[in-house]
Amino acid sequence: MKHFVIVLLGVILLTSCATFQERTLSQVKEDLDCIKYKEGINWGQISEKFSDPDIAPLPEHGTDLIRNTRVYKDKVIIFYTEMQEVKEMEKVRFYEVVTNIEVCKEK
Repeated sequence: MKHFVIVLLGVILLTSCATFQERTLSQVKEDLDCIKYKEGINWGQISEKFSDPDIAPLPEHGTDLIRNTRVYKDKVIIFYTEMQEVKEMEKVRFYEVVTNIEVCKEK
Protein backbone atom coordinates (compact mmCIF):
# COMPACT_ATOMS: atom_id res chain seq x y z
CA MET A 1 0.00 0.00 0.00
CA LYS A 2 2.89 2.32 0.81
CA HIS A 3 4.39 1.81 -2.65
CA PHE A 4 1.07 2.60 -4.33
CA VAL A 5 0.80 5.94 -2.44
CA ILE A 6 4.39 6.86 -3.36
CA VAL A 7 3.79 6.10 -7.04
CA LEU A 8 0.51 8.03 -6.98
CA LEU A 9 2.18 11.07 -5.40
CA GLY A 10 4.98 10.88 -7.96
CA VAL A 11 2.50 10.87 -10.83
CA ILE A 12 0.62 13.85 -9.36
CA LEU A 13 3.83 15.83 -8.88
CA LEU A 14 5.06 15.11 -12.39
CA THR A 15 1.78 16.10 -14.03
CA SER A 16 1.51 19.28 -11.97
CA CYS A 17 5.04 20.32 -12.99
CA ALA A 18 4.28 19.58 -16.63
CA THR A 19 1.30 21.95 -16.66
CA PHE A 20 3.32 24.83 -15.16
CA GLN A 21 5.05 26.68 -17.93
CA GLU A 22 6.91 29.95 -17.72
CA ARG A 23 5.93 32.64 -20.20
CA THR A 24 7.17 36.15 -20.86
CA LEU A 25 4.95 39.17 -20.30
CA SER A 26 4.59 39.62 -24.06
CA GLN A 27 3.37 36.03 -24.40
CA VAL A 28 0.86 36.52 -21.59
CA LYS A 29 -0.42 39.78 -23.10
CA GLU A 30 -0.98 38.18 -26.53
CA ASP A 31 -4.30 36.83 -25.22
CA LEU A 32 -5.28 40.08 -23.48
CA ASP A 33 -6.65 43.50 -24.40
CA CYS A 34 -5.18 45.95 -21.87
CA ILE A 35 -5.32 49.58 -20.82
CA LYS A 36 -2.66 51.24 -18.66
CA TYR A 37 -3.85 53.05 -15.57
CA LYS A 38 -2.78 56.69 -15.36
CA GLU A 39 -3.88 59.20 -12.74
CA GLY A 40 -6.84 61.14 -14.13
CA ILE A 41 -7.53 58.78 -17.06
CA ASN A 42 -10.82 59.63 -18.77
CA TRP A 43 -13.59 57.20 -17.81
CA GLY A 44 -14.72 57.06 -21.46
CA GLN A 45 -11.51 55.25 -22.45
CA ILE A 46 -12.12 52.53 -19.89
CA SER A 47 -15.82 52.26 -20.69
CA GLU A 48 -15.02 51.96 -24.40
CA LYS A 49 -12.47 49.20 -23.77
CA PHE A 50 -14.45 47.15 -21.21
CA SER A 51 -18.07 48.18 -22.00
CA ASP A 52 -20.62 48.37 -19.18
CA PRO A 53 -19.49 47.44 -15.67
CA ASP A 54 -20.83 44.34 -13.97
CA ILE A 55 -21.85 46.34 -10.90
CA ALA A 56 -22.25 50.08 -10.25
CA PRO A 57 -22.83 50.27 -6.49
CA LEU A 58 -24.42 53.26 -4.80
CA PRO A 59 -22.12 55.74 -3.05
CA GLU A 60 -21.24 54.90 0.56
CA HIS A 61 -22.11 58.33 1.92
CA GLY A 62 -25.61 59.37 0.91
CA THR A 63 -26.11 60.82 -2.51
CA ASP A 64 -22.57 61.94 -3.31
CA LEU A 65 -22.85 61.51 -7.07
CA ILE A 66 -19.53 63.22 -7.71
CA ARG A 67 -17.76 60.03 -6.61
CA ASN A 68 -18.85 56.82 -8.29
CA THR A 69 -17.50 53.30 -8.35
CA ARG A 70 -17.74 50.67 -11.02
CA VAL A 71 -16.91 47.01 -10.60
CA TYR A 72 -15.74 44.66 -13.32
CA LYS A 73 -15.49 40.96 -12.58
CA ASP A 74 -13.11 38.51 -14.25
CA LYS A 75 -10.47 41.03 -15.33
CA VAL A 76 -6.71 40.52 -15.34
CA ILE A 77 -4.58 43.03 -13.47
CA ILE A 78 -0.88 43.33 -14.24
CA PHE A 79 1.26 45.03 -11.58
CA TYR A 80 4.69 46.29 -12.66
CA THR A 81 7.08 46.34 -9.71
CA GLU A 82 10.58 47.55 -8.95
CA MET A 83 12.84 47.36 -5.95
CA GLN A 84 13.04 50.71 -4.17
CA GLU A 85 15.79 51.63 -1.75
CA VAL A 86 14.54 52.94 1.60
CA LYS A 87 16.76 54.15 4.43
CA GLU A 88 15.49 53.31 7.89
CA MET A 89 17.73 54.96 10.46
CA GLU A 90 21.18 53.60 9.60
CA LYS A 91 19.98 50.60 7.57
CA VAL A 92 19.26 50.45 3.86
CA ARG A 93 16.39 48.19 2.91
CA PHE A 94 14.81 47.36 -0.40
CA TYR A 95 11.05 47.09 -0.85
CA GLU A 96 9.15 45.98 -3.90
CA VAL A 97 6.86 48.83 -4.99
CA VAL A 98 4.23 49.06 -7.73
CA THR A 99 5.28 51.44 -10.50
CA ASN A 100 2.53 50.82 -13.05
CA ILE A 101 -0.77 48.97 -13.43
CA GLU A 102 -2.56 47.53 -16.45
CA VAL A 103 -6.13 46.27 -16.41
CA CYS A 104 -6.94 43.70 -19.08
CA LYS A 105 -9.68 41.52 -20.44
CA GLU A 106 -9.32 38.33 -22.41
CA LYS A 107 -9.66 38.78 -26.16
